[in-house]
Amino acid sequence: MSKFPGVQLVGDFESDLPVIVLFHSSLSSSKQWWALTSLAKASYRIINIDLLGYGEAAEVEDPMSYDFAVEKKRFVSVLQQLSIEKYHLVGHSFGGALALKLAVESPNNVLSLSLFEPVAFHLFEPQSEEYREAVTFSTTVLNNTPHKAAEVFTNYWNKPGFFVGLPHKMKTLMAADMPKVNLDFQALMAERYAVDDISIINAPVLLMSGIKSTHLAHQIIKMLSGAFKHVTLKSFNAGHMAPVSHAQEVQAEIYQFIENS
Repeated sequence: MSKFPGVQLVGDFESDLPVIVLFHSSLSSSKQWWALTSLAKASYRIINIDLLGYGEAAEVEDPMSYDFAVEKKRFVSVLQQLSIEKYHLVGHSFGGALALKLAVESPNNVLSLSLFEPVAFHLFEPQSEEYREAVTFSTTVLNNTPHKAAEVFTNYWNKPGFFVGLPHKMKTLMAADMPKVNLDFQALMAERYAVDDISIINAPVLLMSGIKSTHLAHQIIKMLSGAFKHVTLKSFNAGHMAPVSHAQEVQAEIYQFIENS
């Protein structure tokens, strides 16, 4: 059992093996990275984090002030206690946006950055169609009942009718997590760094997307692809949830990228 609540430590932390840090998407948990963890555990130390409100992590103590700084504080505390300075960062969706923020703020600590459709909505110009779409989407989720909000959210990132086909137990669990999803939107839209700030990242970047994903996700990838200095683009015949729905394929690609970085 990890000595850090909601943080799974995999591998030999008595060694000096390189470190991989994993951040999952909203409505998910650290368990989504099972394939990558399996591939990397013999050669890396892995810090697999349940973001607050998900998995084994605690709930958010002060919802009104929740932002990425709250998650960063947890992350930095783990690194300090383990005496880790450099690491490979991996993130998906909300976790990808968090990983991107951490890389912007501590670029010299990042060995590589692997992102699957990071939902860094705040990077869109406020007058843009994409920004308006992101605000409309988040507002629709916020203003609905938990069950309906879960349906809107999961259908948007998967396909129309996706939620209806899920088992009742899963629907109930997703609905219960919707207050945290709303806090995730809150954290995303509170960010203030700009696209130009991303150029500070010198580490190699793997930027991934799903061919079947949404317009908003594709526009984020398009915007970010021109912002990094050293970027590799990779697409999969899947949607936004490819790291979960196509876990072995996507996570094997991430592992190979880290190995070659």
